[in-house]
Amino acid sequence: MVYVPEEPVFVGRDHELNTLRRRLSEAGQGTARTVLIGGEPGVGKSRLMAAFAREARERGAHVLAGACEEHFGDPMPYAPLLEALETFGREHGDPEAAELGGPAYRKLTAFFDLEGDSMHTPQQVFLAVRRMLDHIGAEAPVVLIVEDLHWADPSTLDLVRHLAQASPDGRRLLFVCSYRANPRRGDPLWQLLAGTTFLRRTERFELPAFTLEEMRRLVAAGSPGRVDPRLVERCLRWSDGIPFYAEQLMAAGALAGRDEDVQLPPDIRSVMLGRLGGLTEEALKVLRVAAVAGRAMSRRLLRTVSGLPAETLRDALQECFDQQMLVAGQEDSYSFRHALLREVVYQETVRDTQVDLHTAMAEALAADPRLSLIDGSAAAEQASHWYQAGAWPQALTYAVQAGRAAARTLAFSSAEVQFDRALRLWHRVDDPQARAGVPRSQLLAEAADAARWSGRVDRALELVEEAIDAPDHDGDPDRLGEMHERRATYLWEAGRRAESGEVFREAATLLADSRPSAVKARVLAGIALAHLQAGHYQEGRRTADEALTMATAVEDEAVRGRALNISGLALGMLGDPEGEVRLRRSIEIARSANHIEDLFRAYGNLGLVLEHTGRLRESAEVTMVALDEARRLDLAGTRQGAVLANNSSAALVLLGEWDDAEKIIIEVTLDRLPAESLYPRLTLAEIKVARGDLHRARELLTSIENVEHGEDPRFLGPLHGVRAELALAENDLARAVDEVLRGVTAVRGAENALELLRLCAVGMRCAADRATVDPDGAAADGDRIALLASDARRQPANDEIDQLVLLCKAERLRIRGADTATDWKRVARGWARLDRPYPAAYAHWRQALALAAADPKAAREPARNAYLAAKTLGATPLCERVRQLAAKIGLDLADRPAPARRPFELTQAELDTLRLRYEGKDAVRIAHARGVAKRTVDKQLGRVYAKLGVHSAVEAIALARREGLFD
Repeated sequence: MVYVPEEPVFVGRDHELNTLRRRLSEAGQGTARTVLIGGEPGVGKSRLMAAFAREARERGAHVLAGACEEHFGDPMPYAPLLEALETFGREHGDPEAAELGGPAYRKLTAFFDLEGDSMHTPQQVFLAVRRMLDHIGAEAPVVLIVEDLHWADPSTLDLVRHLAQASPDGRRLLFVCSYRANPRRGDPLWQLLAGTTFLRRTERFELPAFTLEEMRRLVAAGSPGRVDPRLVERCLRWSDGIPFYAEQLMAAGALAGRDEDVQLPPDIRSVMLGRLGGLTEEALKVLRVAAVAGRAMSRRLLRTVSGLPAETLRDALQECFDQQMLVAGQEDSYSFRHALLREVVYQETVRDTQVDLHTAMAEALAADPRLSLIDGSAAAEQASHWYQAGAWPQALTYAVQAGRAAARTLAFSSAEVQFDRALRLWHRVDDPQARAGVPRSQLLAEAADAARWSGRVDRALELVEEAIDAPDHDGDPDRLGEMHERRATYLWEAGRRAESGEVFREAATLLADSRPSAVKARVLAGIALAHLQAGHYQEGRRTADEALTMATAVEDEAVRGRALNISGLALGMLGDPEGEVRLRRSIEIARSANHIEDLFRAYGNLGLVLEHTGRLRESAEVTMVALDEARRLDLAGTRQGAVLANNSSAALVLLGEWDDAEKIIIEVTLDRLPAESLYPRLTLAEIKVARGDLHRARELLTSIENVEHGEDPRFLGPLHGVRAELALAENDLARAVDEVLRGVTAVRGAENALELLRLCAVGMRCAADRATVDPDGAAADGDRIALLASDARRQPANDEIDQLVLLCKAERLRIRGADTATDWKRVARGWARLDRPYPAAYAHWRQALALAAADPKAAREPARNAYLAAKTLGATPLCERVRQLAAKIGLDLADRPAPARRPFELTQAELDTLRLRYEGKDAVRIAHARGVAKRTVDKQLGRVYAKLGVHSAVEAIALARREGLFD
């Protein structure tokens, strides 16, 4: 359900708004500017201008605004000028308005009041307007807005030309006009816009339709809770990204139900019908044929079905193009300019005509598939036309064909539509299996997979469960085992992990007496994955190797790739380099077999293993490659896309690139149900705690509190760790220690030393903080946690494990008040070598604290390093702690303010790195100051140079100086 806010919502348009802001600044410096804003009706021109007008007034500018009126007879000359004068007079009162506008204002008001018509030529009016604007501009910059130039009278257009072409020097005026895009050739506005002098003196841009992300924000503004991504996609598709249409559709609830069922709001219907009123009968017939074809159709099919003589058809098409109802598309096609216009025309076409045209199109496509919109779309088009014509047998046949063709090309949303249509028709047709060419259980299974890849896992589960219960598979254990394997996979993607493991084992039982097969190997791989997700890596490795042996024996390369994937994950989590080798081989196999599920799984698992072994940058890059591929295939919103998004964002969080991590999480995952987005919600909560947004962190943790968590130590460890960090931030030390101990209990039975030590490090910090108020209790906590941490030392070590041990030792010394600056310096350097800026900043702060009492001056450098890193990260609580210390040791933390906006699309980290390079520091000193590794600085500088369009530090510094980036 969606409600529409009482006030119009301003979404997007940041680039255009920034352009107007810059032009107003230039006008304020004495150089007049003219900006023309075009766009389709409803795209948001008026909303942009209203937002800018409010902002301009807040900045002290005078704003005069008027609109041209749609007219059906002789328009009133200078209508927007008259409106601007009247509103200016009401805003300021007549005496003040007359004083601000000077003699020219009084002359113009008298002219329009007919009190004394002393102006006999248009040039006199133009001159009076210019003088009035200059007089007002002497007090403050002036913004003059004229809307809807497409309805302007000739006199107004002449005034616009005059103001735009006048010399800009010494005039504090920003002149902004809006118009409807694509004026017809020969119209007065078209002639104005085509003038070369006018073009040279003006700046012109057109507002584009909303992107998917902008539409999501618009829908979210009217949604109190979670935004359904499918609703956003439907809204974008039906509105064509036009905000007015989108708001009308949402307000009317027109997007409920199936995709093809859209109830047009009365306002939109009236607008569209009004546009059809002036068309000839031939043009209307062309539109009816095109509407029956769909949003788009091939030119050849239109010519074949319309039945119009060639010359008549050409004239009718030209009329539809001139009226901007049809547009030329790719692949020699025509399409409606707006989906809603097509819907109106279709609904206004009588049913008998619809049936005749649908039948004619289906028959034409059957006779010549080359008449289809694009190569390979004939089956889908025939399925639609037979269905709309009510020819159920043919509709069923072609729906199955079209669904399978769409699934082969990874167009899963289209496949789902076709399979659902076939399932609805199944019981309306005699001998449906013969018509469909597949048994119903197979059709259900294929429909389930399409629904799964369309992001509808719950629907996939319904369909696969129905397939399992269907009688037509005759209890074939291989077939049943395969469907149970699919069901187990969908259950895992739906967040029902315990059920998933049970179903995998149920499938194994079904197949126990069967010969080795690809299905049996896949089931074994699923069981192995369940072991790994519970942290039982040795057992998972043994089962995965069993699956690999079977897949090799049955010579199924695709299943062998899956088994390599799971086996590689197990080995990687056990610290065996062979794991990475197997994972990369599984990627090659999945790509060669075009198996998108195994490809994304292998990429996600490779990223996980790389992160586990401390190769964070490689982990982020590998998973981002896969995530970009998922975006390209429109699969980023699937469960596999969510896994990739979380794995990449988790690595970025450790690298300190929190803004990028948060962007990925919000883009891909947070519109999903909590059960389907446990990990990314937890990752985002971790960022929010570190940044001091405790309210949002609590919301995120609460949202996953009653959701099944499973046994994965990679989730349970961070879950209790974040809860402990939140308790620390709220100064609840007892709750913090309790969370750590609960977390240790949860992960201790697994084979993940890394997560156990991460928890122990948080626990030691809690105990050390407690030592200031309860030394004995803190010492007891420290001893208990040290004993628990010793369990992790028996497992294979890596660089991060060694670093965590070092951190735990420093915190344990702090419990007894025996920690030294040397201890914390060693910890800080270790984290910097691992590219971990946040814990490095924390250690620098501890180092400074250890130095502060004995040598305040020596404490300044580590304190400044901690502050710089924390500020770059946006870690507000740590920044505040460093500020408190700085006040005690006489450290001035003031630095040059960053620009209000980050230029050249630089991230905050890149901007800070550039600033340090600007100040003369080399890469080594920058790395030391920011608490990161030198290779991280080198990579950031490379990205900075690319964004600036330069090739060296010398050029970058020169550009920064010219642009005044750090003035």
